[in-house]
Amino acid sequence: MGLTKRPDSYYVAFRVLTSEDGKTLRLAPGVPGARLKRWKVGTLNKTAARDMEAAIKTNLLLGKIVTEEARPMLFCEWAKQYLNLEEVKGLRTYRDRVERVMGQLVPFFGRKIVSEIKPQDIEIYRAKRVRKDGEPASLQTVNNDHTALKHCLNVAVRRGLLQSNPAAKVPMPNPQNERDRVLSEEEWARLYQASKPHLRPILLLAYQLGQRFTEIIELTWDRVDLRRGFILLRAADTKTKTRREVPLTPAVRATLQQLAKVRRLETSRVFLYKGKPIQRISRAFKSALRGAGLQDFRFHDLRHCASTNLRRAGVDTATAMKIIGHKSEKMWKRYNAIEERDLTQAAAKLDKYLQATEADTVMTLADSLAAQ
Repeated sequence: MGLTKRPDSYYVAFRVLTSEDGKTLRLAPGVPGARLKRWKVGTLNKTAARDMEAAIKTNLLLGKIVTEEARPMLFCEWAKQYLNLEEVKGLRTYRDRVERVMGQLVPFFGRKIVSEIKPQDIEIYRAKRVRKDGEPASLQTVNNDHTALKHCLNVAVRRGLLQSNPAAKVPMPNPQNERDRVLSEEEWARLYQASKPHLRPILLLAYQLGQRFTEIIELTWDRVDLRRGFILLRAADTKTKTRREVPLTPAVRATLQQLAKVRRLETSRVFLYKGKPIQRISRAFKSALRGAGLQDFRFHDLRHCASTNLRRAGVDTATAMKIIGHKSEKMWKRYNAIEERDLTQAAAKLDKYLQATEADTVMTLADSLAAQ
């Protein structure tokens, strides 16, 4: 007992017993069954450490020091315990659960006491949830976060950290009711023309190939095969963690060929702005929407446009879903027999459809670069 000096701080120790209600500690020198409790006082100054020792002793005598079990637990503390539980580690989606809890839920709820989280807090989280590009997250993504939080707090209820689960009191709308916004050919032409040069190729890949935002901005030149006419996405590159080959339409191929002529040696990224890899496009995209006079449209909606165009072009469902990269594992297994020639034919069909419907309304980036 008394003060002990270590390299990082002085420590003080007292023998204590837990109160009958289990909520506080009391000083118990010489009492059988008392345990030694040590505190880090946070200083290497002996005088200050003595003052801290006296304060701790006084608080023990007055019953003002609560036990670890009685101390209110912050969500960030509970999140770490939750993710270390065997029942959670055994989840098939454990890796995704870790990413959602630590990457999304902890930054928002982390400093809140678990027992004080209210349904209103969860409603605010749902309303404010955004993607990496700053755009609102899809309803399905928000619901997935909500499901993770609901399970996390259910376990907390079972362990007595709170009386009821506030996440269970907030409804999760059915994502099937979420609208799919698709641009007309004339709207797409306006959006493309209103976009800045560095944004146009990104929009083109999303509109014609249905690639996700992160798949586009993180694309590197070693993933682009201009000779064969494919973008080769590794499992690590995709949201579904599944390897995918995306056939290039002639417009996309010409655009990438133009970009390849001005590629920078200091980076392997395909899409650059002022010589640096593009990370966000939210400001440029919003500016383009205003310039095109478009409302109620998100970048992710370009995937819906691509899916619709593939269907209208007559590409069979299995091939179209492989190009887009559908997230359903059950659907994905049905597409394993699709060969390279099927993908190439799909790209040709899509280009023929786009040429017929867009005619003079769409200028490709290759044309715009040549005109500059």
